[in-house]
Amino acid sequence: MTPDYQLKIGTARIDITPDYPIRLSGYGARKEETNEVVQPIWAKCLTISHQDQIPFVLVCVDNCGVPEHVTETVAERLRTKAGIPREQFVLSVTHTHSAPFLSGALETLFGQSIPEDHQARINRYTGELTDKLEQVVISAISHPESGTLSWCCGSVDFAGNRRTEEGPVDHDLPVLLARHLNGELMAIWCNYACHTTTLSFNTINGDWAGYAMEKLEEKYPTAVAMASLGCAADANPYPRGEYAHAQQHGETLADEVSRLISADPRQIHLGAQSKKGLAGQIKWIQLPFDTHPTKAEWEERLEKGGAIGYHARVQLDRLDRRQALQTELSYAVQTWQLGSNLSIVFLAGEVVVDFALRLKRELNMDKNCCLWINAYCNDLPCYIPSVRILNEGGYEGKDAMVYFNRPTHFKPEVEELVIEAVHNLLP
Repeated sequence: MTPDYQLKIGTARIDITPDYPIRLSGYGARKEETNEVVQPIWAKCLTISHQDQIPFVLVCVDNCGVPEHVTETVAERLRTKAGIPREQFVLSVTHTHSAPFLSGALETLFGQSIPEDHQARINRYTGELTDKLEQVVISAISHPESGTLSWCCGSVDFAGNRRTEEGPVDHDLPVLLARHLNGELMAIWCNYACHTTTLSFNTINGDWAGYAMEKLEEKYPTAVAMASLGCAADANPYPRGEYAHAQQHGETLADEVSRLISADPRQIHLGAQSKKGLAGQIKWIQLPFDTHPTKAEWEERLEKGGAIGYHARVQLDRLDRRQALQTELSYAVQTWQLGSNLSIVFLAGEVVVDFALRLKRELNMDKNCCLWINAYCNDLPCYIPSVRILNEGGYEGKDAMVYFNRPTHFKPEVEELVIEAVHNLLP
């Protein structure tokens, strides 16, 4: 194996299933704690380095959304203890709606204040998860092995646009494979643009992503299987509602990954004498919110009660304390370049499919190259709508801000700001 293909690769996983009752995230109607575990949930890590380079670190977490304060706490610990630059660390979530609620994410999800004992357990789990995320990375970077990387891209079709029956979707299934020098698989990382909302029971599980990873690890026992989501904000899995549906979707995805593994994945070539083939960048941009409601409008919303009324109460309390409401959102855009033919984008929040379709069109990747776009990375601040979605309104465009504790919806220029940032960061 020539040195331009050979890398140092580390993998690790850690069980993050709580052993005490806790609230789950994702659905505001579930207000009771649960300790029923249908499937364990995990945090998994893949590290990649070339020659004497400091490792690039990807962590995939079974959770609805890890808030920025957790991501940045872990990033700072890794910088201090292992010298990992911020641009070389990514935290991605599977967005399963069947995992614990975390402190600082979806702050107004439940439409009412959280009881103190519930909040205490949420805070406890958030702290324990933060520690485990650090631990899984340290484990992965402590025992790297020589290996190779390759990529492939297939397609599955269980995602459907949830706003309109014939609306746009992204059925691409990019896959990254890490192998030992003897050819055995070390890691399988796959990505699909579909909400992990097959299930809404008050039980802990990984939804379709969890079942896909479980099946892949059963078939390839030497590998750690990891899943991330693309621009899935306006896509749901179909059919949905039963455990059998989540298992069906997981098996569909795992079967397509297996087919791709048996086909002809493309080797990632980084160059024997250069580190430029493995590069990362990150940038925070400011996304502007639209005009805030007036105090009278907040008071009118307060009278509606429910989630809308509670959200208004939170904003009014802030104004009563003479604290300003947000006028813009600090938003992370991150990219990795692996060789000359694999460009990976990591976007924060619930990004609608228009962003992925537009970037793939504008960057004009040919069949020998792959533009891999992840959402739900580094933070879950809110939905990130396109101009089209903002004009249409509805849940993803405007209404969902109530559950994320944001003062209002975005201005239309957010689409151009995000697209421009990706263009500027990619080679």
